[in-house]
Amino acid sequence: MMNWISFIAWLGALYALYYFSIIVLDPIRSGTPAHSDDLPVLTFSETNEPEKVSMEDFTGRPVDSVPVPPSVGLGGISLKALFELARKDAIEYTRSVSF
Repeated sequence: MMNWISFIAWLGALYALYYFSIIVLDPIRSGTPAHSDDLPVLTFSETNEPEKVSMEDFTGRPVDSVPVPPSVGLGGISLKALFELARKDAIEYTRSVSF
């Protein structure tokens, strides 16, 4: 009588034998080796020269005059101050909050 462990072992062995035979017989059936030097190879040549651009080129105004959005801050606040700001609806949500 066959138990589950021997069944799984036989099944795994048959699975490995099947795929091993496919790997071995595939190049024989097709008549060509798996790695051929005759295969076409794509090549790309880059002719663009790098150029230095400034932020003024994109905005039309000097870099110093770009306004800073009001939601950007650098300092931290305490938990008490956070709840106070939330009570006053002074927090600007820029993306969803996941918990």
